[in-house]
Amino acid sequence: MINIGKFTNLKVRRLSDLGYMLTDDENEVLLHFKEAKEEHNVGDNVKVFIYSDKKGRPTATENMPTVSLDAPGWATVVEILNGVGCFVDINVPKDILISKDYLPYDSNLWPKVGEKVFVGLKLKHEMMLAKPLNRYDIIGLHKNIKYDEMTKVKGVVCHIAEKGIGAITLDLMYVFIPKTQLRGEHHLGEEIEITITKMLDEEYYGSLNSNKENMIEPDKKLILDYINNHHGRIKLTAKSSAEEIESELKISRKAFKRAYGGLYKDHVIDFDDKGTFIVK
Repeated sequence: MINIGKFTNLKVRRLSDLGYMLTDDENEVLLHFKEAKEEHNVGDNVKVFIYSDKKGRPTATENMPTVSLDAPGWATVVEILNGVGCFVDINVPKDILISKDYLPYDSNLWPKVGEKVFVGLKLKHEMMLAKPLNRYDIIGLHKNIKYDEMTKVKGVVCHIAEKGIGAITLDLMYVFIPKTQLRGEHHLGEEIEITITKMLDEEYYGSLNSNKENMIEPDKKLILDYINNHHGRIKLTAKSSAEEIESELKISRKAFKRAYGGLYKDHVIDFDDKGTFIVK
């Protein structure tokens, strides 16, 4: 049976002007000459992947796709269409659509051209569509990978939520990074370096913050830039709530207080009952 999105073994029935006509003894499908790895003869058995061409017709290729209906994988973003979604390359002649229905409402959070996303395939009216995997799908991929605390791993953002972001590592492990452990805004497909902080209920948690010694200088600059952009005075102080700090600066209250205290100690900033200001 010839199924779109899957591998199958077919027999060469005849040659056409465009390529080899393959059959399962009931249906025929074209393997274009440029999609064949070698020359074939009538009667040869050929293993191919079936995709749908631009007209929706089942078509064969001997090239190995990075994703199939049976196995998720990495796909490279090749085009963004606002209001539609993004198209990805899975190593077949036709690019595959990730519908906007599977992407964040804010298109600024969509993956960029050239970035990779981890997707599965699904069929809709015999057309292949790609869909980013959710945390449960990813968690089910591997059980034998173990990370120690403070291990640094490379990952790609695969989910964005109000409380943080989810990432899939190059080992295909899912890691959740809480909002307080982020460094600004992130988008799907973005490559990040994660520091593993803990494992809870068989799920890894991580941070994008470096160690305290390396983070304090960038945090100082963040605070100073923020004050300068607000005419030298802000309402935030060391007594401000975590919600206020995260809303304005996108860093945790602990990181803010550590950098704020350093600036105050160095006599760069001061405060009064109206807020914080830069020392003249």
